[in-house]
Amino acid sequence: MIRWILRLLYFAIMGGGALTMAQETDTSELLKAADEMVQVTAHIRSLEPKAPIARGVKTRAEISEYLHQQVQENYSQGELQFEGKMLSTLGLIPASLDYKDFILKLFTEQVGGYYDPEKRTFFIASWLPVAEQKPIMAHELAHALQDQYFDVHKILKDDRRFRNDDRTMAHQALMEGDAMVTMLNYLLEPIKRNFAQLPDLAFIMRTQMSAMQSQSKVFSSAPAYIQESVLFPYGYGAAFLQKIWAQNPSWDSVNKIYSDLPSSTEQIMHPEKYYGTRDEPKPVNGEAVAAKMGEDWRISSKNVLGEFTLNLLLTLHLTEERSRRSAAGWGGDQVLLLENKAGKNAVLVETAWDDLAEADEFFSAMQAWFQARFPTGKKSDESATGFSLIQDKEAHALRREGTTVRFVIGMTESEAPKLARL
Repeated sequence: MIRWILRLLYFAIMGGGALTMAQETDTSELLKAADEMVQVTAHIRSLEPKAPIARGVKTRAEISEYLHQQVQENYSQGELQFEGKMLSTLGLIPASLDYKDFILKLFTEQVGGYYDPEKRTFFIASWLPVAEQKPIMAHELAHALQDQYFDVHKILKDDRRFRNDDRTMAHQALMEGDAMVTMLNYLLEPIKRNFAQLPDLAFIMRTQMSAMQSQSKVFSSAPAYIQESVLFPYGYGAAFLQKIWAQNPSWDSVNKIYSDLPSSTEQIMHPEKYYGTRDEPKPVNGEAVAAKMGEDWRISSKNVLGEFTLNLLLTLHLTEERSRRSAAGWGGDQVLLLENKAGKNAVLVETAWDDLAEADEFFSAMQAWFQARFPTGKKSDESATGFSLIQDKEAHALRREGTTVRFVIGMTESEAPKLARL
């Protein structure tokens, strides 16, 4: 999902009017402040640099150019197209949205600084004054220290092999949450408080969304899925560390997580499923189900949605409360983008749930979801375990089998009989 760009760089996302300032700050002032902030950040984070940390200054145009370059080097055009098709078929983004172009514009607007793990350098935005840069520097220098101590660049490189963006997002939440609480401690130090004493940071970050919507043109026009995904690593990651800190208030407890990484957004959203009785994702394979679609359909892309994205999917047509409750028993999933010989796309989602009661709750929520998304759909083969429906010459289906719930969106009307066999 949107994780494809989050895993390229470590960002300092800064919503608000500061990013609209056009005046450039003197480069020497910025570099001097950065040098001073190295020791300040090292003290706050309790990690002394193992080696000098390189730093540089970038204009907004240079940051935009760099983002485009990184996308070209790390992702094929087909990969981004498949992701956009998957999201639009699910309804998470409009079909008319140029996904790649929009995300690049969004991050160019929002980025206040970044750490480049390939160059092991953190870059400062040239258009922000020094006073506003220092918290950003604390954030980015925390990323540089993470890289020196925990080789987080390797973690994210390894994530590429898994085709599991939910796992990647959990790792990103740890890293961005770590940098976020370091920045917060820098801001709170003058009043002798720390991040653990603040209210729930996931809630605080979500309340900030309205400010970002009013002051950031591109962000305000983004679908809810994109807005929430941008904020997740920062808000939920920081809230996750608040709970870890409450169990053992020390940086050592945070450092240990890098050798025992969270494996899902579920564990980030519900920290007790990480530090308590560990709730690991179940392996899910939807390819056997996809084979029932016949030889005309092939798998173009596969991934994992996770509790976070399934929750956002549900909120498209259900209340936030019901969506949150219905996604909370997530056990695992796999999402497949299918394409036929005519270029038609469909999406198959195979989900596993912790127990029968959780599967029943999600199945019930998805029944209401389908009814809301396809209000004029004509149902067929309806039973206690699901149904198929046709609307606007497309066929869709929802099925349940024990603790497994699967659904298909976007098949052709002529292939509706196949859906009865799922």
